[in-house]
Amino acid sequence: MKKSAIVNGLGIPLLLCTMACQKEGLSSGGGTGGKGTGTGGVLATGGGIGTGGGIGTGGGIGTGDAIGTGGAIGTGGAIGAGGKTGSGGAVGTGGTPGTGGGTGRTCGTVAGLLCPSGQICDMPVGACAKISDAAGTCVAVGPDMCPANYAPVCGCDGVTYSNECGRLAAGVSKASDGACPTSTPACPADISQISTWPCTEGLTCEYGTDPRPSCRTSATCTGGAWSILLAKCTQLPPVTCPATRDAAAGQLCPTDGAYCVYGDLSCVCTNCTNGPVTSCGGDFTWHCATPNADAACPSGIPLLGSACTTADKTCTYACGTGGARLCKSGAWYTANGGPCPVSARRAKKNIVYLGAAERERIARDLAAFKLATYEYRDPALAGTRHLGFIIDDVPDSPAVDRDGNMVDLYGYASMLVAAVQAQGEEIAKLKAELARLKTRLRSK
Repeated sequence: MKKSAIVNGLGIPLLLCTMACQKEGLSSGGGTGGKGTGTGGVLATGGGIGTGGGIGTGGGIGTGDAIGTGGAIGTGGAIGAGGKTGSGGAVGTGGTPGTGGGTGRTCGTVAGLLCPSGQICDMPVGACAKISDAAGTCVAVGPDMCPANYAPVCGCDGVTYSNECGRLAAGVSKASDGACPTSTPACPADISQISTWPCTEGLTCEYGTDPRPSCRTSATCTGGAWSILLAKCTQLPPVTCPATRDAAAGQLCPTDGAYCVYGDLSCVCTNCTNGPVTSCGGDFTWHCATPNADAACPSGIPLLGSACTTADKTCTYACGTGGARLCKSGAWYTANGGPCPVSARRAKKNIVYLGAAERERIARDLAAFKLATYEYRDPALAGTRHLGFIIDDVPDSPAVDRDGNMVDLYGYASMLVAAVQAQGEEIAKLKAELARLKTRLRSK
């Protein structure tokens, strides 16, 4: 048998056989070309130099190209996956450096091309595992911290991610834009179907478009059965609404209790203000709801039981019971909106009165607040400059509500009281010292 040795670019000898090899039964594929070195030939898959060896998956001479799809240096070793004398050209598609290099490289495919560390093989949208030999693109894994904008995408793992950054950070290919579909919505489309709908304990399904939450029909699952609450409210007074919420905000309105709805936000005609202290009087003006400051939350408070996509996300819209929404099992549930100002002793516990040292500390903290003037981003509130402080500057202050999105007016006012008290005590000391000095002068 005649044999000859050829050394490749990496110094690895490749054994080539003449026709005598066939006589000795070393090749089932025949000679060179289409009938030449075939599958299971001189160096077949898993043969003399196999997967991960000096010559990559498929052996020295494989089933594909002269040097296979893995490139001159492929994914498995010196020569890439599946090479043979074929249609692929002298050097395959994988490139010289094998799995190394920058982003944008082809990955996956039937050859199982890999990506470098710190990158993922991002498959075409919708491919997921349905196309076993799909070709993807190497892209960098997303950062640990992603922006808070809410542009949901459905991952191939069936999880809804808040945005593309979150998906890439998880190392998951994209199944589709938008939230992942759920097999069965938590609530039926119409309350007339509620009696035959699966009852999920604690779930409330809310219906209707009335801007007054207390005027919407609802059904709540309690003890394994649905309990229906039919709302009975007076009809809203007729009114001609301004064209936009921006145009309505702060403008005079004709009828007390009238509403204008703009998307999921509304404006009410009233002369009352809400907050720690409610007061009414003066002209009736449009008081417009502002969008939730958290970009991952709906702008306006969603209907209970409506679909949501960000699990365990809490969105606060008002203080007190029912002032927030919690996303759980794909639906919005009611949640407490944080503490409302309740000053009576009966509503409090673990009361500890501040001493002089604590009041002085709070006064120093308050004196360090950086005051600023600003405008709101919301177009309905823009155009007017306001005076105040930015909560991002003092995130741990008692003047910031615990959800981190707004000022705790009660806490802020109490800090002001502490500062006034500390200053009053300091002034009293100075007055006493001045009185002593005057007494000494008069005695001389």
